[in-house]
Amino acid sequence: MAFWGNKQEGESPLPGQQAQVNVEGTLEEGYNDIVKSKGRAPGIDLAIKLSDMILEHAVKERASDVHIESQGANLRVRFRVDGILQDMLSSPKNSDIPLTQRIRVLAGFDPEPPTSFRNEEGRFQKMLAGRAIQVRVSSFPTVNGEKLVLRVLDRQQLGLDLEQVGLDQDAMTLIKKLIRNPYGIFFITGSTGSGKTTSLYAILKNINTPMINIITLEDPVEYRLEGINQAQISAKTGFTWAEGLRTILRQDPDVIMVGEIRDFDTAEISLRSALTGHLLFTTIHTINSASIIERLFEMGVPPFLIGSSMLGAMSQRLVRKVCPKCAQPAASPSEPVVNEFIKNMDPEEGKIVKELILKPGAAYKVEKGCPECRNTGYMGRTGIFELMLMNEEIRKHILDRAPTDEIKRTAIRTGKMRTLLMDGILKARTGVTTLAEIIRVTATMV
Repeated sequence: MAFWGNKQEGESPLPGQQAQVNVEGTLEEGYNDIVKSKGRAPGIDLAIKLSDMILEHAVKERASDVHIESQGANLRVRFRVDGILQDMLSSPKNSDIPLTQRIRVLAGFDPEPPTSFRNEEGRFQKMLAGRAIQVRVSSFPTVNGEKLVLRVLDRQQLGLDLEQVGLDQDAMTLIKKLIRNPYGIFFITGSTGSGKTTSLYAILKNINTPMINIITLEDPVEYRLEGINQAQISAKTGFTWAEGLRTILRQDPDVIMVGEIRDFDTAEISLRSALTGHLLFTTIHTINSASIIERLFEMGVPPFLIGSSMLGAMSQRLVRKVCPKCAQPAASPSEPVVNEFIKNMDPEEGKIVKELILKPGAAYKVEKGCPECRNTGYMGRTGIFELMLMNEEIRKHILDRAPTDEIKRTAIRTGKMRTLLMDGILKARTGVTTLAEIIRVTATMV
């Protein structure tokens, strides 16, 4: 969608002690400095320094994931920043600096990778930039050698307040009212990395008081929340989602958070619990809010159980925000361009989308690129949301096993639901992001 302004992109410190690492300059420059000092310090000391430096740079660049890869004779390090992978280091490997062994030890693995494939996952915590950063490590054997992916869990970047996730005022008011229901189930859906867990944590934090007993089932527990009883799923010990839920129900809960619904057992127990006086929050993998109902049908959940227990659903995605330093004003797209864009959409939805795009008073922006944003034109992310609240019309459709498209149309018409695309367009109109970015993220739904 270039016509909408898309740019063409040609030993470790003691616990609690902060590593003293210089993060001035690039990661590549820092790596070269470490290699030059080889011989004047033991290899393990250099590996400690390098691993700390990589994590310091990751925090500084707001990376969510760090990929450490062997590419033939080269060491490659990539950061995922604002959802996009970026090369940070590509240099000849140095066998005297045991970087992967160092990270493996931190994660609780054996220093050397196993000779036969074994799924390895671990975690550790380090003090970086004056705060505790949790790191989750996954190991994967490739033909070039071991690949490590480090998920950087930075509570400061998480934005655990409901006000920080990107909901507009109307949606915020509806959500705050809905999550104070005495019972029922509320679903959040979205692709991997769309911020579902962040939204769930923000909801729990918003309703958490000493008067209610909140229990969560998670896999894994990403952040520890004060005052909330969090449990970790463990298939090895038989503590499955269904078994965990059954156990929770004997723990006198008021609010239950189930990390994800994947099968009939978990779905049925969750929905029946919602009918018997418990408030549940959970996630499920579907493309939008309306398709959650079809997904539950596929699992074998009876329509009456869905219709009588479901409070609503929220679908979400993360979009990149334009860099405030270099973003430039952009003209609104022309009517013929918009007509071409909406031609395959449902007529009712297409009409609303067209009105939103062409309505006067928009402050559209286009990305440019500067050193501040590493020439991407974007810095940081925010959420776009699709909130579907249950009403009598939708409930009737569920009992009739109506198709997803019909449920979606009814939610837009009777529930005033804004789709992800509509919410994204509203954010683009205010100059928070670009129309090109909204199209990129919602392309599969158009």
